[in-house]
Amino acid sequence: MKSQCKIIAIVELILGILGSFILAKSGGLNAYTGERNWTTTIFIFLIGVIVSYVFFVVLYSISEIMDNQEYIMKQLEQTDATPESRSVKSVGSNSSASLLSGTKSSTMDEEGWLCTKCGRLNPNSSSICSCGKHRF
Repeated sequence: MKSQCKIIAIVELILGILGSFILAKSGGLNAYTGERNWTTTIFIFLIGVIVSYVFFVVLYSISEIMDNQEYIMKQLEQTDATPESRSVKSVGSNSSASLLSGTKSSTMDEEGWLCTKCGRLNPNSSSICSCGKHRF
């Protein structure tokens, strides 16, 4: 879809410039005298080119957004596929998910142990929590 959008944008720009020539050629003539008004001809041509360029930028930007979105989706799929990326970075919070799971992650083992009674994170050096529960 993104390559089709880029192709459509380029074709629109080319056809828009050609259409600007045709509009300027026919629109710059004075209907009564048949003479060319160069100010009107140049003005019509420039307006046509500017409008064509604006549509080109919009379509091309949409294709770039789709390209970036595809890249982000691939990165997210790679992140979801690797279980190492899901490791908990901060263990200081007592989230309900970590309390309900009942399992210790590798980062918890390095930083301390969770009390099963109160959910407090205690250092590995202590064997008793401040609530009185023993580690083992």
